[in-house]
Amino acid sequence: MSQRSIPAGEVDWSSVSHAYGPAVEIPGLLRSVRSDSQETRRGAYGDLADLLVHQGSRYEASAVVAPHLIDIVADPSAPDRFAACQVLAAIAVGDESSWLSDRSDPAEMRAEVRRRAPMSREQLEVRHRAWVAAAANEEERSARERRAQWRDVEADRDEERLTIEAYDAVRSGVPVYVAALEAPEAAVRLYAAHLLAWFPEEEGLLGPALADLIRREPDPVVAATACVAAGLSCPDGGEALIGALSTRRDSADRGERWSAVLGLSRMVRHPDRSLVRDLYSCLFGAVTPVPHWPFLDGDMASMAALTIADLSPDVAGDRVDVLAERAAAADPSTDNVTLLTALLDAAFPEPVPDAAEFDDLTLVQRRTLATLLGGNILRSGAMVAMLLRRYNLPDSERQLRTWCGG
Repeated sequence: MSQRSIPAGEVDWSSVSHAYGPAVEIPGLLRSVRSDSQETRRGAYGDLADLLVHQGSRYEASAVVAPHLIDIVADPSAPDRFAACQVLAAIAVGDESSWLSDRSDPAEMRAEVRRRAPMSREQLEVRHRAWVAAAANEEERSARERRAQWRDVEADRDEERLTIEAYDAVRSGVPVYVAALEAPEAAVRLYAAHLLAWFPEEEGLLGPALADLIRREPDPVVAATACVAAGLSCPDGGEALIGALSTRRDSADRGERWSAVLGLSRMVRHPDRSLVRDLYSCLFGAVTPVPHWPFLDGDMASMAALTIADLSPDVAGDRVDVLAERAAAADPSTDNVTLLTALLDAAFPEPVPDAAEFDDLTLVQRRTLATLLGGNILRSGAMVAMLLRRYNLPDSERQLRTWCGG
C-alpha cells in the first residue's frame, strides 16, 4: 500500500525545504494540479518538478509531496494523472541517464545510508579518502580528487539519505501504478508503465502486470514503453514475460520492435545472435528521438548503448561478429566512429595492459583488430586516435598494423 498522504493543510511547509528554500508554495501547487484549467495544471506540474528535483538532486519536500501525487494517480476522476506519474518518476530517479549508467541499486543505497548515518565528520572524511585511494586507475583517482574539492562529506551523506527517502516514498505507490495500467487513457498507461521501470525490488508484482499489458496493449508507444520497463524492472524475466515481449518483436512498428529487443536483452542471460543483431540495428538505426517514447527523452539509441554495456561478457564474440558483418556491408552513410567505438567496446572491456603483445590478446580481440585493419574504419578522422588510445592500443592504422605483425 502507498504511504498515506498527510493533508497539505496539516504540514508545516515552512519547515520543509525544496530546491530553493522553504516549501511554502507547495500547498497552492497541489491545489492547482486539480484545477479546471489545463494551462494552470500544466504550469503547476512544471513548478513541482522544478522545486522537487533540481539537477538530479532531491529534497525534504520530494518525499513529503510524493504521497499527494500518488493520490492523484489513484483517483480516476483526477485530471492529468499522467503528469503526476511523470513528476513521480523524476522524484524516484532524478537524472534518468545517471541512474541507468550508474546501475543504481536501491537496496545497496539504503544500506550505505544506514552505515553512514552514525558517522562523525572525521569518520566520513577517512572513508572518503579511502574511496579516492581505491580508484581503479590514475585517471579515475584524479576525477575523485577533483570531486572531493567541491563536495562536503556531510552534505553528501544528507543528499544520499534524501535521495533514497524520495525513492522509497515513490516506491510505496507501486500498487497504484499497477492499477493505472488499466486506465482508459493511453497517456496514463504509458507514464504508469514508465514509472514502473524503476522498481526491480517489486519484480514479483510487476512481471505479471507488465506481461498482461504487453500482450493486450493496442497503442504501439505504450506497448514499447512497457517492453523497456519490463526489461529494467524484471531482470529475471520469466516465461510469461519473455513470451509477451517476443510477440512484439514481429511488430510492423520499428520503435515497438526495437523496444521489445531492448527489454529482452536485459532479461535473457545469453542473447542469441539474432537478438544481438537487432540490438545493434537499434543502436545504429535510431538516429532521431522517438516521439512520445519517455525513456531518455526518446533517445532509443542511447538506451541501446546502455543495454549493450550491460550484456554478459560471454556475448562478446557474437557482438564482434555482428559488427564485423555491419562493417563489411558499410556504405557512405555509416557512422564509422560509432561503429569503431562499438567494436572496441565489445572486444576490450578493459584497456590493454602496457606490456601486452598482440599474441597476449584473446581470440575475439585479435579478430576485432583484423576486422578494423581489413576495412576503412580506421580512416575516419581524428576521433580514431583518441578511441584507440582509450583502450591503450597503438593510435594509428600504421602503428596498429605493425603491432599486429601485419
